[in-house]
Amino acid sequence: MKKFIIIIVVLICMGWMVSCPSFRSVVSGTQQDSVMAQSGDTTEETFQTQAEINEAVSKEYADYNDSVEKEYERLPLVLPQYKNEFVKERGLWQQYQDAVREVAGYGDHGSSTPMFVADVMNQGVKLREESFHNLMLHLRGKTISKSKTIFSGKMIAEAYAAFIKSIGEDEYMEQKDECIKALRKEQECWNRWINYRGEFSKLMPKEMKEAYDECTNLTMRAKLLQLKNQNQGLGLISGDIMECLLPDDFSDDALLEYPGFNVVWKKYCDKLGL
Repeated sequence: MKKFIIIIVVLICMGWMVSCPSFRSVVSGTQQDSVMAQSGDTTEETFQTQAEINEAVSKEYADYNDSVEKEYERLPLVLPQYKNEFVKERGLWQQYQDAVREVAGYGDHGSSTPMFVADVMNQGVKLREESFHNLMLHLRGKTISKSKTIFSGKMIAEAYAAFIKSIGEDEYMEQKDECIKALRKEQECWNRWINYRGEFSKLMPKEMKEAYDECTNLTMRAKLLQLKNQNQGLGLISGDIMECLLPDDFSDDALLEYPGFNVVWKKYCDKLGL
């Protein structure tokens, strides 16, 4: 059912709107460059081809990643005593991001696959940004607010397990065994990255440690959302899928209570008799 909806959306896609680096919505129309004559009207209307859209989203990802990395490069300059630790932490994140790319490669969305892959990669960069944003604010003398919710490794592990289970039960998923293997590898890389951050924070003075730990907590919150949405809502999407995703303005309680996209999607399809 999911693949059917995505195919329909691709066929009717006219253009592309970007609301943030990790989210896209679909505008109805046609995918090809064309000159349309309606009722004798010779007004030219030019539309982006899928190749042009794919090129644009790839550039968007590269620009977003570069901007975040340039900001991160300031940390060893401001805190040279932790240069080696920052270098190691960065390497572990890159291993995680490489694993994310491998998982994304198993998503088949036809000609819009590059859009999907770029959005999955943007999710990794979003985590990177969360992982040091509040620390930079602290170093600049700004007050940071702390989340009232502590997100745990157990929450992440349960969400990974649910995501893996959903792939195993997806009748339209090709190479599901390979995808599950890649997702487990991603989980291992995630754990190594987050566990090292816990070790690293122990070397910091109290206030800096609190800011860094809050970065880790917010990173885990963002990751939990990504896992529960199970890489849906990326690339080209339909209104039906949007109905079942956790919205952007979710609360911590909503995030913790959300059972996962596959569960909500099944209930939605059962209700419609699909």
